[in-house]
Amino acid sequence: MMAHRPPPALLIAAALLFWGAMTGRLWMGAAAAVLAGAARVICWRWDFDEADVSRAWRVSITALLGAAVLIWLDGARHRALPLLLSWMPLLMMPVQFVQSYGLRGPLPLDAFSLVAGRERERRQRFGRTGETRWLDVGNLMIPCCLVAASVGPRADSVAFLAGVVLLAGWHLASQGAARSRWLVPMMVLIGIAGWQGDTVVRDVGEWLGRQTGATTRGFDPNLNPTLIGVTGKLAPNPELLWRIRPEPGSAIPRLLRTGTFNTFSGRQWQNQRQAVSDFKDLDTRVIDGDPYWIVESRHDWEQRASGAVGEPQRIPSPSTMPAFRLRGTVAAETPLPLPGDVAAVGGFELDGIERNSFGTVRVFPKDPVIDGLVVWKGDTNPESPPIPGEDLRMPLAERKTARAILKEIGLDARDPLHRQLDVMRRWFLGSFKYSQDLAIRHRPHGAAGGTAITRFLTRDRAGHCEYFATAATLLLRELGVPARYATGFAVAEHDPRRGGFVIRRSHGHAWCRVWNAADGRWLDFDPTPPDWLAGATPKTTFAQRFNDSLKRMREDFFLWRHRPEHRVPVVVAITLLGLAFTGWIARRLWQSRRRMPDEPGRHAPQHPVVRTPLHDLERLATPHLGIRPAGLPYARWLGGLSAVLPGTAVVDDACALHQRIRFDPAGGAPDSLERLGSLAEEIARRLDGIDPGSADPPA
Repeated sequence: MMAHRPPPALLIAAALLFWGAMTGRLWMGAAAAVLAGAARVICWRWDFDEADVSRAWRVSITALLGAAVLIWLDGARHRALPLLLSWMPLLMMPVQFVQSYGLRGPLPLDAFSLVAGRERERRQRFGRTGETRWLDVGNLMIPCCLVAASVGPRADSVAFLAGVVLLAGWHLASQGAARSRWLVPMMVLIGIAGWQGDTVVRDVGEWLGRQTGATTRGFDPNLNPTLIGVTGKLAPNPELLWRIRPEPGSAIPRLLRTGTFNTFSGRQWQNQRQAVSDFKDLDTRVIDGDPYWIVESRHDWEQRASGAVGEPQRIPSPSTMPAFRLRGTVAAETPLPLPGDVAAVGGFELDGIERNSFGTVRVFPKDPVIDGLVVWKGDTNPESPPIPGEDLRMPLAERKTARAILKEIGLDARDPLHRQLDVMRRWFLGSFKYSQDLAIRHRPHGAAGGTAITRFLTRDRAGHCEYFATAATLLLRELGVPARYATGFAVAEHDPRRGGFVIRRSHGHAWCRVWNAADGRWLDFDPTPPDWLAGATPKTTFAQRFNDSLKRMREDFFLWRHRPEHRVPVVVAITLLGLAFTGWIARRLWQSRRRMPDEPGRHAPQHPVVRTPLHDLERLATPHLGIRPAGLPYARWLGGLSAVLPGTAVVDDACALHQRIRFDPAGGAPDSLERLGSLAEEIARRLDGIDPGSADPPA
């Protein structure tokens, strides 16, 4: 906000205190408020020049970049914007200090730009003057505090809305809007903006997170839109999502599931009869001295279905089962990529972990980066048994095609499951091809040529994994085999340098979950030809290697820094560095301090100093006249405004009245102070509409 009238120091202090209260940093806000408000009572000042202003600005910029780096290292990209905004008032304090405790009042804008500063120095070397624009930092600090408070944890309270309206109204009044008929409507608009501002900032931050793949907001465990019937071309995204390191002697799963769905509606899969409340917390057990979250076994499902109450199924020691470590960046409600026969997970720093009846396991992490152990290949069944009428449901538009295909390949409902799966796999492999070109366009039911799945099975016979998984699920259902549609990732890219595997967004995959009635468990069945993996792992490029390295470095550093044995040393080291820098700055400021001329004590004038309303114009006049030289009478210095406000005698009249009130023994007429106050308001009003750089200050 470009305004020449500075806000009161108490207003700046109140805004900083409000920011601290709304963001949960009350002691920081209180300390900053005391520092800003103390400028009214502390008599020390510093003669900061343009170079000092530039240094303070560089300190603020350095602190801003440091905060951004720390947020990035913490892996919190999905909330980086709100976090950064919430620290802005504290990061601006060096510049605010320079203005509050300097002798120059508003700061030259040239000092905030390296290019403009060098241009100013070049003009000075050649003896040329140029236009100078001025900035009052306090008029930036107040809206900065309000915006930062809007992303705090208490921004949804009534106190936040009341504070925004009161502080904004106070600020407008201090700028001369107190008598304006627009003050109340402007405060109402500010209140509405404050009410919705925190939501807007959070939505923008989450949108940025989604653009960078940093958040899983949008994952719906009950709905999975597909690209079936959409034309175009798949563009694999090489972003690194997860890292897997198998335990010594353990195998690695080929498919890691994140969601399962059982109802197809032409273009999407969903769990029509399920709701978010279907999720339940996983039970915790201590095995071999370590806590694990246990995924329900077939034994547990059978006990619950029969209503029996008994001891839970005993889980073998994780040391006797295959296991791997899983590491990645997550947000709240992130689905964990897990094998279909996962037994237990442990070691993750979580606030909660829950599973729905279709086997989706999602987490509520304490930190944005998690690392833990996944144990699998147990007698486990994280999904509920088939739902009557649901896991055999066939869309009417696909039933006729499915029957014709089954007859073509020679499959019958009486065939054993292993033969049905083997014949279907070989048929897809021999008669179809995987393609990233999306050439099948969606058509409504009854249109010529049939649905997208019908054309995939009978005419095109080329598509991506969603076509293969959907077609196989429907064919199996037509055979009377309960089947579901599963989504997740394929473990396909080996990282020999680090002895593990990586999962990228391009490894996203779809397949089937098939019910094996003989064993009472669900099996993974992937009908997609395996050559799809050739395009899933992108060619190695410098940009990809660079991004992978940054992702690994950020996650590894975060986990290292948050280990219990490292937390205290890291905090101590950062604190000592901060104290050392603060002490160095404080020492230099102490050595260069100056006392104000009107300080109490032995240097105080022997006779009382009479203040008039004209004294309040000093800060407003400084950008136009420059700093008042030592020894120059105030009225003579202020009289230079006659050149800034030509064609009017208001300045001369005010200065003459000012002198009469101060030095005339009679004190002037009884209404002199009131009249001088009116003249001072008139001068302030006219100066408010004049750019300080529009004319050279008078000599």
